[in-house]
Amino acid sequence: MRKSVLVLAAVASVSAATSAQAAINLLNNPSFEVGTSPAGSTALSAGDTTTITGWRVLGAGVSYVDNTVWDAANGSRSIELTSKNGGVSQRVFGFTQGKAYVLKFNVSANPANTAQGPTKVNYLVSVSGGFAEQDFYTFIPGTNAPNNMAYVTETYTFVASKPYQDLQFRASGNNGAFGPVIDSVSVSMIPEASTWAMLVAGFGLVGVASRRRKRTAVAA
Repeated sequence: MRKSVLVLAAVASVSAATSAQAAINLLNNPSFEVGTSPAGSTALSAGDTTTITGWRVLGAGVSYVDNTVWDAANGSRSIELTSKNGGVSQRVFGFTQGKAYVLKFNVSANPANTAQGPTKVNYLVSVSGGFAEQDFYTFIPGTNAPNNMAYVTETYTFVASKPYQDLQFRASGNNGAFGPVIDSVSVSMIPEASTWAMLVAGFGLVGVASRRRKRTAVAA
């Protein structure tokens, strides 16, 4: 009994530590909530590093939007990447070189686009500072509206090459007059396979101990 309790405690401890490590979001201001109020929608130009705390505006700029214009995925603010290479970047610290991470974000489309059917938005994502490391496109349902933005969650996995990574979101030039809407961004470590192997082994030992107790009880 004591051995199984100790094993279970060890497994729980490793599980909790692993989950906590994996859940840490390394980004500063991941949902664009901190910064000068956009008071509806404000156009920001390239080089702006103060309006949205922690983020630099790139290229053709972005629109900084609050929920009086359309709903955010998280909180009350989001950004629209201006269609011709407008974007944002952030130098993100806290990486362990050689470890795997996942970038997760919500994307929608400017609801002013009245095109029929699903709206396709094109954008570029980079975690190495490159201009077009990963080319994404996302189909947003045709029901997209200011009070029903129909955000789609996208993910991108990568291996950290240094203690910091330069995250960029940019619109591609294929969106016409309307750009992608980005919100609720996170970057967190992916638990190592070896850690999960330890958890599985630990639960296996607990199962063995439990079966032994049952056999002993029956024999008695």
